[in-house]
Amino acid sequence: MSTLILAFIVYLVILVLIGIWSSRLNKTLDDFLIAGRKLGTWPVAISAQASDMSGWLVLALPGRAFVYGISAIWTAVACALGTLFNWSVIAKRLRRFTEKLRALTIPGFLEERYKDDTHTIRAIATIIIAVFMVAYVSAQLVASGKILSETFGWGYHPALILGFAIITFYTLMGGFFAVAWTDVFQGMLLVIILVVLPIIGIIKLGGLGSIFTAIGQVDYNSISPTYGYSGILFLLFAFASMAWFFGYPGQPHVLTRYMAIKSEKKLWDSTLIGMIWVIISLWGAVLIGIVGLAMFKGLPDPETVMPMLAISLLPEWVAGIVIAAIVAAIMSTADSQLLVAASSVVEDVYHKLVNPKANQKKLLYLSRTSVLLLSGIAFIFAIPGENSAIYFLVAFAWGGLAASFGPLIILSLWWKQTTKWGAIAGMISGMATVIIWDKSGITSLMPKELIVPGMLPAFFVSLCCIIIVSLFTDPPETKKLFA
Repeated sequence: MSTLILAFIVYLVILVLIGIWSSRLNKTLDDFLIAGRKLGTWPVAISAQASDMSGWLVLALPGRAFVYGISAIWTAVACALGTLFNWSVIAKRLRRFTEKLRALTIPGFLEERYKDDTHTIRAIATIIIAVFMVAYVSAQLVASGKILSETFGWGYHPALILGFAIITFYTLMGGFFAVAWTDVFQGMLLVIILVVLPIIGIIKLGGLGSIFTAIGQVDYNSISPTYGYSGILFLLFAFASMAWFFGYPGQPHVLTRYMAIKSEKKLWDSTLIGMIWVIISLWGAVLIGIVGLAMFKGLPDPETVMPMLAISLLPEWVAGIVIAAIVAAIMSTADSQLLVAASSVVEDVYHKLVNPKANQKKLLYLSRTSVLLLSGIAFIFAIPGENSAIYFLVAFAWGGLAASFGPLIILSLWWKQTTKWGAIAGMISGMATVIIWDKSGITSLMPKELIVPGMLPAFFVSLCCIIIVSLFTDPPETKKLFA
C-alpha cells in the first residue's frame, strides 16, 4: 500500500473516531441539531466557515483561478465580505431571537417570528431546504467522487460510494457535536495546507514574478484583475463574481452555527477567528490556482488543480494528508447540510405538525433515519455528475437558499414591519426566480466567465416582494422580541 493511500486512510479513521466519541453527547434533539446551544468560540467560528466553504474552496475556487487567473480574486473578495456581513449583521440577533422564541431551526424561527398558526411558512421553508440541501449535498458528493478518482486512479462511482459512506456515518453517529468538532479539526488542517502549498509552489517556480510571466504566456488576460474586460462587460464580469456575497444570509447550515453558540458575548471572538480563517483560506485557494496554471499550463479538469499540485510538490505521505484534507473540506459542508435537511423533516414536520408529544429517543432515531434517507437521495443525483462543474452545481444550490431565505432573514431581524405574507411572497419568488434563471437556458447564451448566477437577480426579486407585500399587510406584534 502506498504512503499516499495510508495517510489518507489514517485521516479518515480519525474522523470516524470523532463521530463515535461525539455520539455519547447526544441526549436530546437539541443536542443532535444545534449541540444544545453549548458550543464555544472556536467550534462556532471554524465550523461556520468550514461548513460554508466546502469542496468549493478546495476545488472550484482554485479551478476558477486556474482558468481566469488573478481575476478570480473578485469571487474571493465577495465571499470575505459576505462572511463579514453575516458575523456583524446576522449572528448576534439571530442567536438572541431564536433563543427567545425557543426555535431550533430556521423554519421554526420564521414561523414563531411571524406567529403563523397555519404553519404555511414552516411548510414552504421546509420544502425549500429539502430541495436545495439535497442538491447541495449532491454537489459535495460529486466533488468527493472527482477528487478520489483523480488522485487514486479509482473509478468515479467507487470513489463516490466511499465519500457517501464516510459522510453519512459520522453525521449519523455524532450529530451536530461531531459535525462541529470534525469541522474544527479539518478547518485548522486545511488553512495550514492552503498557506503552505502555494508558498512551496512559488519558491519552486522562482517567485511571483516568474509565475506571472508564465501564466501571461498561457493566457495574457489571466494577469489582468479585469480579465481583459472594460466598461459594461467588466461590470457584468464583476457582478458575476461578486454575486456570492448575496448568498451568505440565506444559508441555513451556516446560520445554525450562530444559533448554537453558548453565549452572545462569545460572538465577537468567533467573528475575529472566523474572518482570519476565511481571508487566509480564500487567498490560499486563489494562489493555488495561479501557481497550478504556471506549473501545468493546462489540465483536463481545472478543478483538480489543488490535488495535482500537492502530488507534484509534496512527499507522498504529505500529499495523502492534503488529499484527505480536501475530502474533509467537502465533508464539512455535506454533513452540516444533511443535519439541516434532517432537522427540517423531523423538527419542522414530524415533531411540530404530526406528533408534538414524541419523546426525545424517537426524535433522535427519526433524525438519524432522515440523514440516511436524504444522503441516499443526494447520492442518486450525484451518480451521473462525473463531468459536472462543481462551481456551477454549488452556485445553483447556494443561490436557491440565498434568494429564498437571505432577504427574509435580514428583514426578519431588522425590520419590524415585515409580515407573514411578505415572508411567504419572498420565499416563493426567490426560489422560483433561481430555478427559472438557471433552468430556462438564459445562462447558456453567456460566455462562462460572464454568467451571472441566478442568486443575484433572485435576491432582489425576493427582497422587493417582501417589502411590497409587507407594506400592504399587517405585521405581527414584535415589541417583546425586539426589546
